[in-house]
Amino acid sequence: MIRHTITDIPFEITPEEVAQTLRVNEDDFDEFLDVYNETVPLLKPVLYFGEEEIHSNDGRNVVIGDQTFSSRILAVNIKDLKKVYPYVATSGRAAYDHAQAYDDPLYSFWAHGICELALRKAMSVGFEEAKARLGVSALNSMNPGSLSDFPISAQRPLFDLLKNVEEESGVTLTDTFLMVPVKSGSGIWFESNKHYANCMMCPRVNCPSRRADYREDMFEAEYAEK
Repeated sequence: MIRHTITDIPFEITPEEVAQTLRVNEDDFDEFLDVYNETVPLLKPVLYFGEEEIHSNDGRNVVIGDQTFSSRILAVNIKDLKKVYPYVATSGRAAYDHAQAYDDPLYSFWAHGICELALRKAMSVGFEEAKARLGVSALNSMNPGSLSDFPISAQRPLFDLLKNVEEESGVTLTDTFLMVPVKSGSGIWFESNKHYANCMMCPRVNCPSRRADYREDMFEAEYAEK
């Protein structure tokens, strides 16, 4: 059971960049800048991940470490592998608590938006560091809650598999498997030169986080049990 924690993740996020992304009105920029200056110093991105052996895979139920995951798509994606890499990432608890403390809903929206953009930037940097530490060149990810085949309830075995998630990252789970801070991400990385993205099987229209085109026939073609 090998674990890695990356805390000193360099990232830059300018107020102009955030304002443009969040569509801040020009007349509100000075107020937005106050929120930016209060929030950014509190950002503490963390990437916590591990290396775990796959003990069994029957095409539906996969035993990874001491936890079982039920997902046909996960089972097929990792069928030829011996290990996977579970992870949790966050923009930090202090920034989240600060964003939650604003009485003004617009200020809170701006602060949470800053946290989200920081998480994206830090994750991209942390991802490259993780690949270097793991000695792999190509990683894909499956994320609990992204597909009906891999529901959000998979967060529980994922957190139990990683262990010490709160101590290492500050991230906790609610009773409904949502992460706190909300600007956090989790999943299982697996090594593959074949590009995979959950978006390929998600029909949601106009999704701002879409990273690949929807393929209506993909599950039937590549994952359906024959």
